[in-house]
Amino acid sequence: MPATHSRFFALSGLRIVPGNAQQALRDTLIAILGVTLFIVVLDALVFRSQLSQDYIAAYTSSLGLRTWGISAMAAIEEVKFRLLVMTGLAILAKRIQGELTAPAALAIILAAQFANVGALVLADPIYATLRYWLVGAVWGWLYWRHGWLAALGGHVGIHPVLDPALKYALT
Repeated sequence: MPATHSRFFALSGLRIVPGNAQQALRDTLIAILGVTLFIVVLDALVFRSQLSQDYIAAYTSSLGLRTWGISAMAAIEEVKFRLLVMTGLAILAKRIQGELTAPAALAIILAAQFANVGALVLADPIYATLRYWLVGAVWGWLYWRHGWLAALGGHVGIHPVLDPALKYALT
């Protein structure tokens, strides 16, 4: 591990680059497929009657630039809420505990994602908890388990898979 990576890990208990690239890729692909299936079931079956017409129109519109725009927004979220907020909380936890434990990591993952989607969760607790808070926690788990690049890859990489699946499922 290069010196900058080992300093980052010593400070936060987290990595930027996966320790095992093959395992990280496998888990990232599983996360993309699992989250896609989860969201399609939520949106097309469980909560379909409660979805706003704007939401349905957005996900059934032309894919092209919209999908790439959402992927770019996902990358920005990963910088803000995983790399900055989650890392900051992990550094604080390491200073308090001496190590980043699994319970602390779970609390940090949930707190960082709540910072991102808390307003949505407060407005629609059941749907938004499942659709945004829980789903975003998957990217936090990838960061904790495999490094920030895995989280970034999963969050950015889901939209070229999810968006066509939602378009099909919602039409």
